[in-house]
Amino acid sequence: MSRIDNNAFFADFNSLADLKRQAQKDPDAALKKVAQEFEAIFINMMFKNMRQANENIGGGLFDSTQTKQYTEMMDTQMAQSLANAGGIGLAESLTRQLQGKGMGAAVNSGEEKSDGSEQAFLRRLSALDLEQVRGVAQRAAQDLAESTKRMAENSNISAKDVAFETPDSFVETLWPHAQKAGEKLGVDPRAILAQAALETGWGKHPMAKHDGSPSYNLFGIKADQRWSGDRALVNTLEFRDGVAQKERAAFRAYDSFEQSFDDYANFLQTSERYQNALQAGDDAAMFAAYLQKGGYATDPNYADKISNILSSKWFKTLL
Repeated sequence: MSRIDNNAFFADFNSLADLKRQAQKDPDAALKKVAQEFEAIFINMMFKNMRQANENIGGGLFDSTQTKQYTEMMDTQMAQSLANAGGIGLAESLTRQLQGKGMGAAVNSGEEKSDGSEQAFLRRLSALDLEQVRGVAQRAAQDLAESTKRMAENSNISAKDVAFETPDSFVETLWPHAQKAGEKLGVDPRAILAQAALETGWGKHPMAKHDGSPSYNLFGIKADQRWSGDRALVNTLEFRDGVAQKERAAFRAYDSFEQSFDDYANFLQTSERYQNALQAGDDAAMFAAYLQKGGYATDPNYADKISNILSSKWFKTLL
């Protein structure tokens, strides 16, 4: 059963995609996670109201736009961590109610019905152990610091910085991710890596976003109406009636190559037209052929090009 990372950064939109996938496989677990997210939003609203009340009294000496921004991020992360650590009981009550057992369970057990008011929140918050609150706050601060550091590091990276200089480095770096995706899909991971090599020119031509930062898109998956994440608008070569034409299209953008592999696996699993490809098993050539037949690319020689890469010396040593 798939799991959602309870320590996910609050601004990570990939968690939403993971939640959608989990809802299809494990509705009860997804419902619990949705309830936790709702509780985190409620707690964060309470924190925000408290901050605003403090501002009305008078700001601090070192208050600035930057400190206010990081304070808001800290509050949001702490609310998320608090909700994941058990929260104030709203998530549990909401889960029971949405499962159709909320009111009955509350009456039978004699539990106090939560009215969702500020007074109820403060009563529940005051009942929490002080060390638990401190631990949650410390963990939220650590999560925020790590996430902010990753965001800062990624903001200074250009697409050229993540390009691979040789096919050897491309295969060595991405092979573990291809194996993971292959295991998830039940197909030969070499076919997956060969497709990534074809789409990116062995990683020498990574797709860049408008600001020059990397999109980490290894499989040329476009950003249609199903995609709510970041995008990269680039020029591409499409074949229309057998004739190559230059077009400008939006493609999905990720935060890492690992995310690209994960989204690729999910993309194939949730697309009806690629189900035959997923039945190819260890037959890499058949996998490529069914991808082309399913309309993955407009290039009429797409499957043959993948097969040629599979026959290269860099793939012969892969097991």
